[in-house]
Amino acid sequence: MNTLSLRTVVRNAAAVFSGCYGAVTRRAEQAGCSRQTLYQHARLLERRLQPQDTAPAAVEVPIAAPAQVARLDQPTRRRLAVTAFAMGISTRQIEDLLRVILGEEGPDHATIGRWVADAAHSARPVLKAIDAACVPKVGTLAVDEIFFGGGRLWSGSSRRV
Repeated sequence: MNTLSLRTVVRNAAAVFSGCYGAVTRRAEQAGCSRQTLYQHARLLERRLQPQDTAPAAVEVPIAAPAQVARLDQPTRRRLAVTAFAMGISTRQIEDLLRVILGEEGPDHATIGRWVADAAHSARPVLKAIDAACVPKVGTLAVDEIFFGGGRLWSGSSRRV
């Protein structure tokens, strides 16, 4: 097993913390390791540099699930999860939110993913019909076309009919 010098670990972590585009990839190539290794070095260094907390540890108080859990039946949970996913919330975030509401009875992200896939499958015929009806009416395909005035010849969204 290779032992890395402190200097190498710090340089790897600095590339991660710099926030510069491509810095992690360039440093990984220089150091001859993976990008994941750089992120691990950054986490390691960050943990070691954290001040040691001398205050007594906080006592965790279990929070009981709200009394209205019974109102959130299985179909309502599914509808909430699918709607949240359609709004752009990830399955893991939905899992966290449902665990706040339902406690340990909340579904895991894999179950939520299956619910979303089932809803997407059942919505396919409706979306196909809506897409067919909307295609002739689309005038602008992307926000950048609005910003740049649509005059860029190299963009697929700039074609004029």
